[in-house]
Amino acid sequence: MRTKLILATLGTALLAGLPAGAQMLEMPAGKWWKRPVVVETLKLSPEQQQRLDEVFFKNRRAFVDLKADVDRRTIDLEDLLNARDVDPKKVGAASEALEQARARLGKARTMMVVEMRGILTEEQWKQIVDRRDQWRSEREREMRKRYADAPSGGRTGRLGGARPGRPAPPSEPLDEPEP
Repeated sequence: MRTKLILATLGTALLAGLPAGAQMLEMPAGKWWKRPVVVETLKLSPEQQQRLDEVFFKNRRAFVDLKADVDRRTIDLEDLLNARDVDPKKVGAASEALEQARARLGKARTMMVVEMRGILTEEQWKQIVDRRDQWRSEREREMRKRYADAPSGGRTGRLGGARPGRPAPPSEPLDEPEP
């Protein structure tokens, strides 16, 4: 029974390691509104680009804090799961806290997308929706490449990458950090 609980919790933690953005409309990574090909495809005006920048910068600090909360709670759960004597109640509480932190991050991302959508025309938004599968595929290819290029086949010894006090696995830089 205890082993089943541990495996179920570990499975939940692994699934929870998926990006919150995977549960919503995929947008191009980073500051997509500054990429020439996207600007041209969507016919974004300079004013729209400036307004999208403002939305991004307004939300940027909050995303850092929300992501840090997810990371801290992931470490907490991992530490509990790695303990010699696993306490199911503590693991359950830590798992719930992690899920709530992820939900807050996901909601913040969603609300930023909603705000950005208000800046775009209906036709521009339709083009984004029509291209979501393409962007999803590009993100998945990027993640597979990062995983394959990481030392030890992408296995870092923990669910989310580097642990405090240890360096993160190397990865190729993106255009801009994604919120």
